[in-house]
Amino acid sequence: MTTPQDAPATRFRAWLDPGLGVLLLIFLAWGSFLIYRSSFLTAPAGEEPRRYFCLFDDAMISMTYARNLVEGHGLNWARRGEPVEGFTHPLWVVPMVAANLLPLDLRFRSLPMQLLSLAVLALLIVAVRRLMLSWFSGRTARHWLPAAVLTAFCYSLAYWSLMGMETGLQALLAVVGVHLAIATVEGRRERHLELWAVCAASYLLRMDMLLLVVAVQVWVVTRGGLRRDRRRWLIGLGLFLAAVLGYELFRWVYFHDLLPNTYYLKLTGVPLVVRLLRGLLALEVFVRSHLLLLLVAGIGAVLLRRDRRFELPAAVFVLYCAYSVWVGGDAWDLGGEIPVRANRYISFVLPLLFVLLNGILNRLLDAWESRGELAGRWAAGAAGALGLLLVNGLWPGGTDTPWRLIMGTERPPMVESHRTVMRQLYRMQRMVEPGATIATAWAGIPAYFSDYRLVDILGFNDRHVARLPSKLPGDEDHPQVFRPGHDRWDFDYLLGKVRPDAFFQIWGLRLEKGVKVGELMTGAGYTRRNGVWLRQGSSYVRNVPPEERPLRDQAARQRRRKNRPAA
Repeated sequence: MTTPQDAPATRFRAWLDPGLGVLLLIFLAWGSFLIYRSSFLTAPAGEEPRRYFCLFDDAMISMTYARNLVEGHGLNWARRGEPVEGFTHPLWVVPMVAANLLPLDLRFRSLPMQLLSLAVLALLIVAVRRLMLSWFSGRTARHWLPAAVLTAFCYSLAYWSLMGMETGLQALLAVVGVHLAIATVEGRRERHLELWAVCAASYLLRMDMLLLVVAVQVWVVTRGGLRRDRRRWLIGLGLFLAAVLGYELFRWVYFHDLLPNTYYLKLTGVPLVVRLLRGLLALEVFVRSHLLLLLVAGIGAVLLRRDRRFELPAAVFVLYCAYSVWVGGDAWDLGGEIPVRANRYISFVLPLLFVLLNGILNRLLDAWESRGELAGRWAAGAAGALGLLLVNGLWPGGTDTPWRLIMGTERPPMVESHRTVMRQLYRMQRMVEPGATIATAWAGIPAYFSDYRLVDILGFNDRHVARLPSKLPGDEDHPQVFRPGHDRWDFDYLLGKVRPDAFFQIWGLRLEKGVKVGELMTGAGYTRRNGVWLRQGSSYVRNVPPEERPLRDQAARQRRRKNRPAA
């Protein structure tokens, strides 16, 4: 195994690698195209269509916090009542605030966040290459391209990142953290302060990145990383604790809570065994779709267990697979709405899996010394191509969806839903004045692109709902019924105490047995107009004549016409 070269000239030449330059150019072109395909054209009835750039709805919730802060409403999604911490990535909100300070129309402000994610992913490719060359090269085989290519064109990682989630930055911090930890133990100088800085940034990005912090620091301590300079490690620990306690103090003073609201929403109110069983079901889908890669990585890591460098990336990857089980998987697992092959909790550690696989490949290619360097390059290229097919499910005879997604001929998942929600919002804005109190389940787009005061039906931004027991708890035989973050609501509370001026969406009631939605809403003083429930007598409701049927009714009518037998 080789050791990193610290000479500035050597590092400078490494940045000029033509293969890296070509890979980055291809990746940036592909990523830019995916960003464009995530945008859509829409407009109110009778107006010219306009292009909107929009993030995944969870990210749009955070964008709403950023917009409201810029406009003087504080870090408050609802624009009403006490602020609630309905986001899980405080550090990621910072660039969102910057994006909302730009002199851009609302429909373009998501684009800077997508471009930022694209840049972060490009840095991730560079970091993966550096990790490979520094610590996972063989005696003669110094191939890094397979891991870098798999990182660049892993659709799951690209999707979550380019749709505005913090996934790309998580992946970058994980790769850099592993690199610094190995450098501290194996290198010529310890990197404690840099590593603790990465740990602090990781925790402030997401609380569950604490698992990464524990993994790298325990590995450093147990592998002799404190043998030379324990003082710098303790200084770094102190700075990390100061950052953690500083944000916890801010959270308590500003949001009056010790944990983000989403913790209560997703990890309480459902039996632990049900949550774990659902998480195992979600992990089963991931393992089955990546079985060959996981077998190679697992067998290789066992055979190379004497090389302790392989321990850390393997441990971090396994740790977050276990974490995905602990939280019950993602809300979008098992439902089929988002046909990507890894959820948000696993996607960001996939680059470490690719590093493991590439490191194992380099060890195997060391045995090919007698066959020449060219043969090794061809073997590395073939392995990278095979890995790309396996990671993205691009097998002959499979479904067309993976090919269409990665080629961009099919829009990224949920984009058509974003367009539909925008059209629904246009219809709402024709009937309800700005400043009205609106209840919604889709909490990102309608909040960001309107000036309403909002009530979150699902409780991401509502303390009362987040602490309720699950309305979809499932049981040990049907754990898939449970859907983290989308499993509780309280319409008695909404209709009896909050009484919003209108409901942008009705969620959950139709899932409750014996509930007649029309009778309940009418009895509470609401009337349905153009697909929207409006409170009778509200001063915010405009006297707008009935329009055409709602969009979904139009679509149903068109399907009936299409399927009608010819006369």
